Amino acid sequence: MQPDVAWHSSATSAAVALETHALALLGPGAVSSGRLCPACGSDAHGRPWLRHGDRPVHVSLSRSGPHLLTAIAGVAVGVDVEVTAIAVLPELVLAPGEDGGEAGQLARAWARKEAILKMRGTGLETPMTQVLVAEECWEDLPAPEGYVAALATGVAGAVHLGIGAP
Repeated sequence: MQPDVAWHSSATSAAVALETHALALLGPGAVSSGRLCPACGSDAHGRPWLRHGDRPVHVSLSRSGPHLLTAIAGVAVGVDVEVTAIAVLPELVLAPGEDGGEAGQLARAWARKEAILKMRGTGLETPMTQVLVAEECWEDLPAPEGYVAALATGVAGAVHLGIGAP
């Protein structure tokens, strides 16, 4: 299954957004979803998961401002959306030798790296400075004005822009 992304209002719950996306992409069936923290085992936070029927499906989600972005794929997937005016120090994001340039480029680097870390399953427990974007598989996604978005799957391939594309 090719990675598929969908945009939702940030007022939508993660469960509803993932269920809506899964049903639109995969067709009718029982859908269950939740979160699981690999560090502590809590279901109150951590990496999202989804089952469609009896089949586990790889998912990711991200919120920023009025936007919620979900991704569904046949392989581990990570997605992130960020406001371009992100206020973060470059030394917290960039690995040695990487250039953040202006604020919009730094936001793009953040979105790419957070998507990669979500795909890996570590999230921000791994410092972004340890991720070299040039060595990873990711795609920039079309995003609403004032935002940047990225998707990481660990494999090269076209992404399908699903429901609610900006």
